[in-house]
Amino acid sequence: MLNDKLLPAWTERDRLASLRSYRVLDTPPESEFDDLVQLAARACGTPIALISLIDERRQWFKAEVGLGARETPLDRSICLTAMLQPGLTIVSDLTEDPRFARNPLVAGEPYLRFYAGAVLRTPDGVPLGALCVLDYVPRCVTEEPASTLTMLARQVMSQLELRRAIAERDEKLEASHQIEQRQALLVRELHHRVKNTLATVQALVGATGRSTGSFDEFYRSFSKRVTSLAKTHNLLTEDYWQTASLREIALNELKPFAESRQPRFMLLGPPVELAADLAVPVGMALHELSTNAVRYGALSAPTGYVQVRWSVAENEGARTLHLEWKEFGGPPVSEPQHQGFGSTLLQRVLPMQCNAEVEVQYDKGGLRFAMEAPLVEQRLVPAY
Repeated sequence: MLNDKLLPAWTERDRLASLRSYRVLDTPPESEFDDLVQLAARACGTPIALISLIDERRQWFKAEVGLGARETPLDRSICLTAMLQPGLTIVSDLTEDPRFARNPLVAGEPYLRFYAGAVLRTPDGVPLGALCVLDYVPRCVTEEPASTLTMLARQVMSQLELRRAIAERDEKLEASHQIEQRQALLVRELHHRVKNTLATVQALVGATGRSTGSFDEFYRSFSKRVTSLAKTHNLLTEDYWQTASLREIALNELKPFAESRQPRFMLLGPPVELAADLAVPVGMALHELSTNAVRYGALSAPTGYVQVRWSVAENEGARTLHLEWKEFGGPPVSEPQHQGFGSTLLQRVLPMQCNAEVEVQYDKGGLRFAMEAPLVEQRLVPAY
């Protein structure tokens, strides 16, 4: 009941949230609701019957007969007032009721005169609108049609409850399907990742063994490469989409120089996430470049530093990563006499694994490495 002393147990915010929970606003006509307005019009002998739902700006009709509209503004809503009353609201002559006499649908076309409406109330007592009948002439309603209108209003709410239950069931089924799909994709990704990782480790063993002269040197080089590989895999595993930030991959390799009083490296580029098939070889390439810079290049000299710059270009919907590593302030650089694992990785493995275009320049002022590779855009797990 709503009067000067008693306030409803719900707020308008709660009411609108409850209305939206039924997921019915702006849905197409449905025969279950169309049949109910037809029955209401016949039972009450009126030309118009409506299932009216009230939101913050309009009254929207889930079903209607005789009016020819799917919604009207709130300033034309009689149901807005009726839904705040207990039980059934009957107005024999709308022109004689000061609440409705100036309503545009009463004072003007179509000159409505009679209204009877049964509130549509949730099981928690929250009003959503009304099932109403209208006529163009004043009239009275006997007890039997009034009782029928009330029962039909309960049927409307039963249909709304059933509709919501079906929608919630379907949402749960869809969520369950998405979880199963994600799990299947993650298992496939795990198999793919383990297979690739084992192949990578096997290649590291052989290449490191061929490029080192003693067991101790082999152990140190191999351990560092496996550690670098593990860091990149950690970044991929921590992210829901199974991608890794290019900036984080670079930081993993250059982090020992981050605390230096004099800046030893610069990372310049927009946020870019790399899928596993690109993140792993890029991480290994940055590791080899960092190792070489520490041994022979810019990071072997106190004043030397490294600049890592990247950008993303888009052409006809396909994106390409451009990555550049450039060294400054180190000892003079010359092209190596023999090709070790690092050179092989940069110049042969990257083009084969990533379809990358690679350029290595041994400038006297410092090593320059540049690559362009297509970005893998496909997400490995579904969005939800």
